This record gives sequence, C-alpha cells and structure tokens, in this order.
Amino acid sequence: MPSFEFIIPQSFLFLPANFSFVSFCFFISFIISKIFKSLIVFFILLISLLSIGYGDLFLKYVIKNYYELTQMDSKIYLYPTKNEGQKIDSLSISSIYAHPLKYSTTLTSIEKDEIRTIHENYVERFIDIATYANKYNNIVSNVERVSLNNSDKNFNSNEKARFIIEKKIKTTFFPKVYSEQEYKFIDTTNNYVLATAFNISFLVDNHKFRNRYLYWGNEKEEEFNPTPIQNFDNIYKKMFIYDLRGKVK
Repeated sequence: MPSFEFIIPQSFLFLPANFSFVSFCFFISFIISKIFKSLIVFFILLISLLSIGYGDLFLKYVIKNYYELTQMDSKIYLYPTKNEGQKIDSLSISSIYAHPLKYSTTLTSIEKDEIRTIHENYVERFIDIATYANKYNNIVSNVERVSLNNSDKNFNSNEKARFIIEKKIKTTFFPKVYSEQEYKFIDTTNNYVLATAFNISFLVDNHKFRNRYLYWGNEKEEEFNPTPIQNFDNIYKKMFIYDLRGKVK
C-alpha cells in the first residue's frame, strides 16, 4: 500500500510559530516579574527574550532611525567655489559611478550629449565619467572626459578635475548587521574634504535562531529587512546642483 506524506508549507507555519514564541516570551516575563514584583524586570526580561529571535532586526531599525534623524544633513563642512554662473569648474565621478556600455568602453556622441544635458547646468568645463562593458566575456573599463558648455579647448587631457568624489568601505561596529560606504567630496586644489556622505545596507543572514525554529526563510528575511538608507543624493545636490542661495539651477 503506497504511503502518503502530508507536508505543511513553511509559510503556514510562520505565523503560529512566531506567535507562540512571542507569547512564550510574554508569559515567562510576566511570571518572573510577578515573583520579583517589578515592572522593570518584566520589560528587561521581555526585551532580552525577544532579542533571541529578533535582536538583529531591532538593532537594524535603531541604526536606520538614528541615521535618518541625525545624520542626513550633518556632513557638509565647506561649500565648493563656484563662478558667477554658480557652476563648479570641473568634476570627477569616475570612482563612484560607471556608465554601462554594450560593446565598447568609448562613449558615443549621443551618450556624451546626454551627459552634457544632465551636468552642464552646474559644471562649467568638464566631467570625468567611468565606463565599462562586457567584451569577450571580460569586463573592460575606461575613464572618459566629457567637455561641457563648449569648453573643449579650455583643458588638457592630463588636467585633474577640480572636485572629485571618492568612495570607500568603512568598518562598522556591527559588520554582520550592516555595511557602510563613505563618500568624500574633495577639492583637489588644497585636498580639503568639503563634505562626506554615506550609503548603508542592511545584511541578511539566514543562519539565526528564527531561521532554524521560527520558519523564517529568505523571503521573510528580505521582507522584514530595512531598506538601504543613503544621503549621497542630498549632499550631492546641496554641494553642486543648488546654488549658494539654495535654489535649483
């Protein structure tokens, strides 16, 4: 006689398993707080027990709220020098962004025109752009200089951009919980760091208590994981795109 095996989908077990765990944490905390007759004991014990299953999630949301509330606008030290038209002289973004191309690493005239349209309102002479393409199953890269505002003859190919943006990976206090990229806005004439910005990503780990016993699969981890947070766009706009009167050019 053939045997039948009844398999319950993991998604159906997620809610009862987590509800049971949370209820158990409340029950144990309540009983012990009654023994010690202390409400403080209840909250300390409850948070400690819940942290066994969800501690890293609590920490992730604390970190995200901290950066959102206190760090979004706090890292501008000096504003860049601009001309009468409120434009910076030149800019290199080659270390933080690579323009994807299909076959060649050389920009076409149409692509250069698109780059000019984006940047010529706040960059006067030129912008350095990195490019990359997949060629013969290898990634090939290049850095190209795009002239802006009819400034083709006002620079040489070896001239360094006045302002550059550098990116590096920072060491965090909780490397298994989140990662941080730091961006530095630098004036190359004096090597001053004018501003810094960040991009924080929250890491997913599928080898925790809740993954083994509370039916948290990768889908649930991704669903409850905080979204990345960054202030690079905001700092970039304030440094380069907005004029000194706070208006968008």
